[in-house]
Amino acid sequence: MSKHNIIVGIVTILFLAAVIGLNIYSFLPDTNWYQFTFTLGFSATFGINRGGLMGEGGKNIDWNTNSKTENTLYTCFAFVVVSFAFACIMLLITVVALFKRVHKKGRKALFVMSILLCIFNALATLLLLRLNKALCQDATDGLSLPFSMEKNILDSDICSKFKGSDSIFSWGPSIGWYCSLAAAIISFVTIFLTSSILHTRKFGYHVIH
Repeated sequence: MSKHNIIVGIVTILFLAAVIGLNIYSFLPDTNWYQFTFTLGFSATFGINRGGLMGEGGKNIDWNTNSKTENTLYTCFAFVVVSFAFACIMLLITVVALFKRVHKKGRKALFVMSILLCIFNALATLLLLRLNKALCQDATDGLSLPFSMEKNILDSDICSKFKGSDSIFSWGPSIGWYCSLAAAIISFVTIFLTSSILHTRKFGYHVIH
């Protein structure tokens, strides 16, 4: 196998491993995807993650029934899980291709999965852009926060701005969303890497027909 193909294969493996790592970290129960902070003589920060809406000290705050925020967040998580599954399969195929013959259909599957991988990571990232509006809908529908902070949510610009701040309130995406964004960007690059694998006549130690 040529040196170029070895490099492409190793880089692809590293990129897929990065996507898997980012997916895992973003899916952890304590990884916030969105957070907002109130400053009313004291500071109170609330994070939104797989565990739900978390207050100070990791205290869980119950969602409303049929919470728009919860539905939006868990749809994002569904895309992350699917992305993780595709990345694992792609990693396995790429590792195998470095050491033994992989049929051209396998390389085509790898290329198609790289496109799907990018799509699912992008969907998880883009869908969260609706979370602020979903949070406003929940606040309107009776979401109860300590010190009646839901009123501050409705009085702020959070309903129209994904990220922002005012004199007492700041809000925006957190580390989980940035991990998803990074995974989407890396996934996009893997499309070109797997395209290179698809169009080479040799990948592994055997000629692939």
